[in-house]
Amino acid sequence: MIFKDTKSISSELSTIFNAIKSLPSVSCSQCGVLYRGEEKDFTCNSCLEKQEEKKEQKKKKYFQIQTLLSLLNVPKRYNRAIFKAKTTIQNEVAQYFIENFSNRDLDKSSDVLLFGAIGTGKTYLSCAFGIELIEKKQIGVKYITEYALLALYFEKNYQRFNTFRDSQILILDEIGKRVLADWQRIQLEELLSHRYNEQLPTIYITNLEQEAFRAFLGVRLADRLRENVIRMFAFNGGSLRG
Repeated sequence: MIFKDTKSISSELSTIFNAIKSLPSVSCSQCGVLYRGEEKDFTCNSCLEKQEEKKEQKKKKYFQIQTLLSLLNVPKRYNRAIFKAKTTIQNEVAQYFIENFSNRDLDKSSDVLLFGAIGTGKTYLSCAFGIELIEKKQIGVKYITEYALLALYFEKNYQRFNTFRDSQILILDEIGKRVLADWQRIQLEELLSHRYNEQLPTIYITNLEQEAFRAFLGVRLADRLRENVIRMFAFNGGSLRG
């Protein structure tokens, strides 16, 4: 075996170092740090790793948004609803939605009641806001009608029923459309009481007038909503449909 002496090794290392030093300096196209080399549009390993992390985060965010949208449960007519006000009352509600749900913690958000005339945009605006909230904040929002919700319980589909009961924000539509049987009223009261106690905000939508809605809920639930400082908006005027 042939061993090189120390001077020979030192000379070779010196040659290598000098060759490296003779290489031109190139800056990373992302961070600007100088490196030795001749590669054009050079990106350093640190920046490449950051780019991969951003891509991965973007994929995760996209997947999360698509998952939440698939669970939103809005009617097909509204699954592409655009969050844009068309009337004065819609504009007022839209601004409050943003202030109440987007700009504060949900456990500090109040419940919202949209009541009044048919076809005035209550459901459309609420569904559009649900889509907007998912896409911008990745907050879990779910939509369902009172009838469909109680049907889940009647069919003993408790697991799905509970996903609506425990959603971060629940849009509960068509409240008071039908006269409730005793068991239906009990389950509705249990669900709304649960959301009240867990500080999970709810958007109530009804075609009943304010006093009729309170009468439909009953004294206990109406009192709890009042304690939660529910914000009420009256949608009056003619239908916007057609």
